[in-house]
Amino acid sequence: MGVLDEIVKLNRTPVLFIGSGISKRYLYKYPAWEELLEMSFSKFEPDTFQYQKHIDSCKRSKMSEFETNVYMGTLIEEEFNKAFFDRKIILNIGNKKNPSWVKRGISPYKMFLADFFKKQKLNTSAELVDELDKLKKLKNKVSAVITTNYDTFLEEQVFSIDFKVFVRQHELFSADSYDIAEIYKIHGSATDAESIIITKDDYDRFKESRKLVIAKMLTLFAESPIVFMGYSFTDENVREIIEDFLSCLSKEQLTDIRKHFIFVSYKKGEKRLIEIERTITTKNNVEIPFVEIQTDNYGAVYEKLGEITPGISPLRVRETRKVVKTIVDQSMLSADAQSIIVGIDDLADMDLTSKPLAIAIGYKENILNKYGYGLLEDKLIFEDAIYNNKGFDAEAMCYERLKNIAITRLMPVFKYVKGQEIPKDSKLHAYIEAHNSFDKIISKNVAKTLKNVNAYTNFDDLYEYMKTAPNCRKAAMAVLKNIKILSVEDLRKACKHIFEKYPNEFLHDSNAERCVLCLDLMENYQ
Repeated sequence: MGVLDEIVKLNRTPVLFIGSGISKRYLYKYPAWEELLEMSFSKFEPDTFQYQKHIDSCKRSKMSEFETNVYMGTLIEEEFNKAFFDRKIILNIGNKKNPSWVKRGISPYKMFLADFFKKQKLNTSAELVDELDKLKKLKNKVSAVITTNYDTFLEEQVFSIDFKVFVRQHELFSADSYDIAEIYKIHGSATDAESIIITKDDYDRFKESRKLVIAKMLTLFAESPIVFMGYSFTDENVREIIEDFLSCLSKEQLTDIRKHFIFVSYKKGEKRLIEIERTITTKNNVEIPFVEIQTDNYGAVYEKLGEITPGISPLRVRETRKVVKTIVDQSMLSADAQSIIVGIDDLADMDLTSKPLAIAIGYKENILNKYGYGLLEDKLIFEDAIYNNKGFDAEAMCYERLKNIAITRLMPVFKYVKGQEIPKDSKLHAYIEAHNSFDKIISKNVAKTLKNVNAYTNFDDLYEYMKTAPNCRKAAMAVLKNIKILSVEDLRKACKHIFEKYPNEFLHDSNAERCVLCLDLMENYQ
């Protein structure tokens, strides 16, 4: 029995982990990573010999293929952007002379990449069209998709509008994620140029937050096998993700790993599904066996996975989870409704005779964060102020989470109090009065500490400094010093940078918190 037959026998919908090889297969003249870099280089330097000069230098420095590509991506972004601002490169995206996206600080190179990948067209080869149809039929047989591809092939051509797409790392565990019928674009997307990972700084930030990807994989793996497609097994980036993931599995989970962890790789002209036993060594120096399937017949892979017959399609499961959560949410806002949050294992020990029971399908942390407003972590409130991504109910926030806020706390509140009737004798009202201007948020004592911080005439210069700031505190102080030259979007970008670059220090640095308070004030205070 082949390893795919074993997945079918388990009848559990798989998670697909999809790389650029799949897009290259079905999109016309889709470039490999090296081809993309060489094409990008030619936009500002047509002499291909110059490109080869840099590649040769990388080889002499004993860089790996992955390190070389990251190095070239970094170099190309810098040179491409210089050429753009010197008007040697023209991008027909927005206003030609002074596009608005430039003012928002988006890298011209990443804007070029986003535009390029948005325009990719399907390969119309009859054989591939037939094979693609088989892939599309897996829509109800796949629980979720993780991809490192920038293009929109998967969400537009394969899973259409049925799968919800998440692009940013912090979205992986947002309240809008139900862990099924979803696509996670962990290297960014053409629909969000800023999210694209291409330079060394981008990959370093990805590496810092890669634990979120691993955590999501562990969550999905609890229910589904994982099938990798479109990658080379020598791909250093994906190997690191795999090694990190496998290092987190228990001995019990590793016992039967070969049935749940499959690597499908391309072998030109091979019509059979050749199974090769491989091992990979985790960071704990444990050798893990798994199966690699080598083939050029992806249609056969799709047909085999298509034999899985889930009782309910992943899309229906996602919609059910969403509806049940909504019911609970509405019940929470009712004056006479009562609810308790318990795990399934706790039901036998609960006295349910005196209270109605609201059931929410989802992970305990998500339910508590979304519905137990009094228990919300500070970090989630700051994240909501920056990204506007939590969907917290304003009334519940004011009367459950913020009603007893101490006047000495630093917490963004204006997003929630806007439009609410706040009693004048309440602690929340006193807090609002004590924080409703820049001068109150940045007190005289704080301002004294900013005396020797550089002042800038524009946001771009400030942002360049922030990228090289030695720590969270220094980056935040620079923002506070220059707060009055910033627009709401400038300040939001600065807060995102601090939040994403210093996730562990953020809530321990009062200046970083003040930056978000200023953003909240600018955007929401009436």
